[in-house]
Amino acid sequence: MVQVSYPGVYVVEKPSGVHTITGVATSIAAFVGFTRKGDPDKAVFATSFADFERSHGGLDRDSPLSYAVRQFFLNGGTQAWIVRVAVGFATAEWRLVGSAPGAVLDVAASSPGAWGNELRLTVDLAGVRNPDADFNLVVSRLPPGGGAPVVAETHRNLSLDRKSPQFVESVVNAASSLVRASRHAGLAFTKAGYAVSGTIGFPLTLPADRGIAGTVNGVTPFALTLAPGGPLADITALVTAVNNAIAAAALGTLLAATASNADGTGAGNFLKITATPDPAQPDSSSVVIAGGGFGGLAAAIRMGVANGGREFPAAAQHRPAAVVNLAPNATTGGDGTPGGETELEGSEAAKSGIHALRDVDLFNLLLIPETFGMTAPGQGATLIAAACALCEEKRAFYIVDAPANRTLGDIVGWAAVSTSRNAATYFPPVRVADPLDGMRLKAMAPSGTLAGVYARTDATRGVWKAPAGTDATLNGVIDLGLPLSDRENGRINPGGVNALRNFPAYGRVAWGARTMKGADAQADEYKYIPVRRLALFLEESLYRGTHWVVFEPNDEPLWSQIRLNLGAFMNGLFRQGAFQGNTPQEAFFVKCDKETTTQADRNLGIVNILVGFAPLKPAEFVVLTIQQIAGDLQ
Repeated sequence: MVQVSYPGVYVVEKPSGVHTITGVATSIAAFVGFTRKGDPDKAVFATSFADFERSHGGLDRDSPLSYAVRQFFLNGGTQAWIVRVAVGFATAEWRLVGSAPGAVLDVAASSPGAWGNELRLTVDLAGVRNPDADFNLVVSRLPPGGGAPVVAETHRNLSLDRKSPQFVESVVNAASSLVRASRHAGLAFTKAGYAVSGTIGFPLTLPADRGIAGTVNGVTPFALTLAPGGPLADITALVTAVNNAIAAAALGTLLAATASNADGTGAGNFLKITATPDPAQPDSSSVVIAGGGFGGLAAAIRMGVANGGREFPAAAQHRPAAVVNLAPNATTGGDGTPGGETELEGSEAAKSGIHALRDVDLFNLLLIPETFGMTAPGQGATLIAAACALCEEKRAFYIVDAPANRTLGDIVGWAAVSTSRNAATYFPPVRVADPLDGMRLKAMAPSGTLAGVYARTDATRGVWKAPAGTDATLNGVIDLGLPLSDRENGRINPGGVNALRNFPAYGRVAWGARTMKGADAQADEYKYIPVRRLALFLEESLYRGTHWVVFEPNDEPLWSQIRLNLGAFMNGLFRQGAFQGNTPQEAFFVKCDKETTTQADRNLGIVNILVGFAPLKPAEFVVLTIQQIAGDLQ
């Protein structure tokens, strides 16, 4: 309501109540299985097979998933999520050291696998802004055929200072597709300060000037002069002498000396001078000793790194050694091996295996090509059931790969174990030319190929069109595992198993469109794949498109807006040919009024919306009736 306070004309804009509903994607595929590269149990998005090669390594003989992904994109797929499942893998790791003994930077390959062993790291100072503290990190790769490393990435002007905008962890981890970097844990001391690394021999004879000079945070200068005397007997005497000099210089509120280990932690035979941290920035205080130590003892007492991590542990060089490849304590990367049924199913709590897809906002098709190799009796049943349950929860559709040893005689019996509306299976397997085996034919799971056909059909005809028929050609498929006749096709089709056929002129095509609950004996209302996938499309689109309704006043003005917006969306689909009927009234309805939402519902905060649609069902059987007529008898 407009607030009026002065005489005159007020202009008010009234909301139209239009909330456009956009249809969701229908053919984003999710692949779960083994690859040699990639983050384990994490969904990674790819929009082409080239993306898959970069992120997961491309084709691999031990990875049925890699062949399925290739077939998916070859047949028209455009978007995919990849979940790598593997066991026994290792990540290639390196440890960069300064000119003095001590690690300063840990670097690891971006994902586990032997591929990381091909990486080489180089540290240089070419063009750095501050040669005393900054450095460049160059990542190179060994060529496949051998030879000198080829530069792949260069990260410039890096710093170990956590407060720097060029902090090595922030820059490298955000920009690199090959490595991940972290400042070595030994550099993060409990207190900001100065630690001695190297060997101190006792009794310790100090130089004539017995002085220490330096700065705090590279800004505030200080100078200490140790009291005259003979050699210092042990570390305790050295700490006492330094603390006495701090007190004499009235720096007791700023500096303190303690005994530590070489890395600045614990209590050991080394000297550590700490600065009192700034309460506002406790990670920023550090002590830098001018000249690297006590005058002539620079060789024995070396500069360390404070909690702020400004410097590398070296007297004059504050960065890693010039060239570093695999350090002696590095970890060699390993690919691991494919996971079994348990690993593929994974854990919902840990979001591993298929449950890694719970972090994905939207996927429509689920594929687990490794069930093709699960040929032992009963093997894969638990995984398939879990995958069907996940798809029903996420409003997705599962293309199930039957085991490779299934035959025409037992495929229907195997398929009858699962009766999910959100799943379909195909027979027989497909055979493709294998680039890794001299282009010889390789039998493989058909799910990747079919997912591509689904995507192609959705793009050209719509999700309401069955992904089957003479248009549903199987690109890249050279042959089928078993030629099927019409009579053999008639044995498996009533059992809810979709046939793959080879027809003259058309080639290899999908020749079935039933869900795994589409057997004639089931008499299910969602017997056909396009009907079920259309329903899932509507459910997801309307679910996402009605969030604006929540917390709105639950009365006729809201109900009319709901009818308007949902009706407009459904009418748009009707005009594209998604439903039966000659008029919108015959094709769909949207009902939301006092009949669907009673006063009791309103008291409970519930608004009920009823949406009905008349689906297009595929012309599965075409009956031609031919009659001979006698001709004109008159």
